[in-house]
Amino acid sequence: MASKILIIEDDFDLVWMIRKLLDVKGYEVLTAVTAEQGIDQFSRHIFDIQLVLLDLTLPDMEGETVLQEIFKVRPEIPVIITTGSEDRSQQRRLEASGIYAYLVKPFDLTRLVELIEQRL
Repeated sequence: MASKILIIEDDFDLVWMIRKLLDVKGYEVLTAVTAEQGIDQFSRHIFDIQLVLLDLTLPDMEGETVLQEIFKVRPEIPVIITTGSEDRSQQRRLEASGIYAYLVKPFDLTRLVELIEQRL
């Protein structure tokens, strides 16, 4: 059975590229472009999702709030944070909360796939 990954990201082009890469690698990919959709997808597939890729800037809610909701239910799930701004204090805070990785956009898609493969 393929590992299931949830991508919560509002950049359609980035979602498309990541999804294509992960499809080729044999992963099953769920996507959401808003926090609400992401939380809904997570809730519907709560025990099937093995990893979450989460953008911190979403149109309807901060990504950190989504992260808190995810960790309330599954604190052990690996979460890779993506963000458009490099904020060291935010990065340290999120790493202390238990995220798996923190990537600043634009990031190397090969590096993203490596991180996912290392964890799964």
